[in-house]
Amino acid sequence: MKILVTYPNSIAGTLILKGFAEGFLKNSCTVVAKDLRELKPEDINTFEPDIIFGYDYGFLFYDNPELNQTILNSSAKIINYFADEPCGKFALVEQNELFNKFLPIAKNKRILSYIWDKDFVSTIPNAKYLPLAADVDKYSKYSQSNYKYEISFVGRPLTEIRQQNLAQIIKYFGNKLSIFSYEKHFLRSVEEIKPLLTPDELEIYKSAYKGFLKTEEELAQVYSESKINLNITLQGSSNLNYRVFEVLASKAFLLTDYMQDLDELFKIDTDLVTYQNSEELIAKIKLYIENPKLREQIAKKGFERVKAKHTYVARAKTILDDIFMLN
Repeated sequence: MKILVTYPNSIAGTLILKGFAEGFLKNSCTVVAKDLRELKPEDINTFEPDIIFGYDYGFLFYDNPELNQTILNSSAKIINYFADEPCGKFALVEQNELFNKFLPIAKNKRILSYIWDKDFVSTIPNAKYLPLAADVDKYSKYSQSNYKYEISFVGRPLTEIRQQNLAQIIKYFGNKLSIFSYEKHFLRSVEEIKPLLTPDELEIYKSAYKGFLKTEEELAQVYSESKINLNITLQGSSNLNYRVFEVLASKAFLLTDYMQDLDELFKIDTDLVTYQNSEELIAKIKLYIENPKLREQIAKKGFERVKAKHTYVARAKTILDDIFMLN
C-alpha cells in the first residue's frame, strides 16, 4: 500500500500527521510525506499513491488549483483526519466557510473522513470516529525523576474557561504555574485575564510564561519534568485532545477536565485524573503535589495504557482495515 501524507501549514496538525505517517510505515506501507507548500502535481503522478492522507479538508483547497485537481482526479482513496471542529473557528485557520464546499466532495465514495470527536461524525458524509493517539517511542525518552516544573499548562491560554482555571491556580499556587504557548497568545491572555486577578497576581501570571514548544522532543521533556500536567479542553464535546495522549506517552502525570470519551479509553484515577470544576481542580492539584508516589504510579499506568491501546500504529491499522473492507 502506497500512502502520500500531506503535512498542513499547522504545527499541531503536522505533529498529528507525522504520527500517522510513522504508523503507516510500521504497518508495512510505503509512505511519502510532503509539506503542502512543497507538494507538486507531478509528485502525485510519479508516486501513484493508493491513499492520499491529509489534515481536515485543507489539502483539498490549498492555494494551488492544479494540485487540488490532481488530488481529486487521482485514483487514490482520499482520507481526511479531523482533530478540530469541522466548521468551527479553528478549522483551516478560520476559513471555515470552505466546509460548505467540502460537504458535496465528501459524498464521493473514494473519500473517507475520520474525526476525533464522535459527536461530529454525523456532520460529514462517510465519516467515522477515530480517537487521537501518540507515538510512545518519541515521547517516552525522558526520565521524570528530575522535576523542573510544579504545574505545567501547554496550549493557548485563551477562552473564558481556560483563563478562569489558570487564574484560580495563580491565586492558590502562585508562581508554581508554568505556561507554554505562542507568545502572541500569551500576551493576548494577559489582557483578557486582568479582570480575574489583582495587580500582584497579574505580575505572577506574567512570570508564568516559559516560551513556546516546537517539537515533540521539547514537549516530551517538559511533560516528563512536570509534577502535574494540566489539560483544559478547547474544542469538541466528548473528545480527548492530543494533549491527553502525548502527556501519558511521556510517562507523565495528567490532570484533565472530564470528557465523556475518557470512560471508554482510559481508567479514571488509575491512568489519569480528572476534574469537573475549578474547586475540584484546585483540590486535586494540592492532593497530587503532596503525594508523589501516587502521582508516579498513575503516570506509569497511563503510559502502559497508551502503549497498549492508543498508538498511531493501531490507528493506522484501523484505517487500513477499513479500506480493505471497502475494496
